[in-house]
Amino acid sequence: MTTAANGNGHAHAAPDAGAADPAPKKPWSDNEEDPNSLRAIIRANFPTSIDDAFPFLKVARTMTRDDLKNDLVAGLTVAVMVIPQGMAYAALASLRPEIGLYSCILPILTYALVGSSRQLAVGPVAMVALLTTAGLSPIVDPNEDPDRYQQLASTLAFMVGVMQAGMGLLRLEFIARFLPHPVLSGFTSAAAIVIGSSQIKDVFKIKIGRSERFQEIMDDFVHNVHDTHGLTFAVAATSIVFLLGARHAKRRFKAIKMLPEALVLVVFYILVSKYAEFDDKGVRVIGKVPAGFPSPRGILTSELGQLVGPALTISIVGFLESFAVAKTIAEKEQYPISARRELIGLGAANLAGCFFKCMPVTGGVSRSAGN
Repeated sequence: MTTAANGNGHAHAAPDAGAADPAPKKPWSDNEEDPNSLRAIIRANFPTSIDDAFPFLKVARTMTRDDLKNDLVAGLTVAVMVIPQGMAYAALASLRPEIGLYSCILPILTYALVGSSRQLAVGPVAMVALLTTAGLSPIVDPNEDPDRYQQLASTLAFMVGVMQAGMGLLRLEFIARFLPHPVLSGFTSAAAIVIGSSQIKDVFKIKIGRSERFQEIMDDFVHNVHDTHGLTFAVAATSIVFLLGARHAKRRFKAIKMLPEALVLVVFYILVSKYAEFDDKGVRVIGKVPAGFPSPRGILTSELGQLVGPALTISIVGFLESFAVAKTIAEKEQYPISARRELIGLGAANLAGCFFKCMPVTGGVSRSAGN
């Protein structure tokens, strides 16, 4: 350090040329912990109480007899809805019908323990089913090796669970905010078109090549529509008309507002199929569904690398769809909801189901509205 005189003749200290610059000031003091350290992240996510670990306990303590009665009615309503929906979404994902039923049981029970929404019904949904078949079909043909395809679907559920729970634990829920709404809206609309067009082959019972491009599906349809199976088309057409008519009637007449039209339709055609012998007349039927719940089964660890892309897409899109539903209901019912807790809950639901032949799941709109 050298001494120099200023303009007033007073001496002042000048820094040496070789002196080091002072260290940058940390945003936390020496006796505080770095909030970005692994220890701080673990501590922030560690439950501070039993209610923090299992939010349903706090809700259970405040429930009245009327609340219990309403929950029982809502539970029965949703249980009735998931039977036809679960089987339909499994078919959309190119899986056997029982896989959809399995996916409606254990995941929602797991979510109920750790999720923050009181009404969200977790299970198979159309969007995730479509993303599942789009991600798995290039790896293995579900018609050639259905057992391996099912194992891949459960492995995909495992990866989705790890990603969603990981994002929740690391407080990365803000990532979802960077996905523009127009992109999600366009993706949803395109998915609806593909979902509808992919069912044409079952409505008309004609051969249509597997494709994710609408123009290719329609091209095959035009060339093969003359092979339409009359009875199959009649069953499909009357089912569509009945469902649309029932939805319109439920808006006008409150007395039938709680009518489970999908279940009524399924039961009706089960009876008609049995006594009219649809199977012998060329109408494709599901057949016998295995009884009981599946035993635990491992995942295909050798295929994890190929599933990173589909798993990441389902993790983000599934969370956005689910959280939008949960947030809307929570605002209506006036109770707080946590995006981080929702990620952890959805991740836990997928992780619990992946070892029991379940497909990837997320929160559904129609079933949650029934709650």
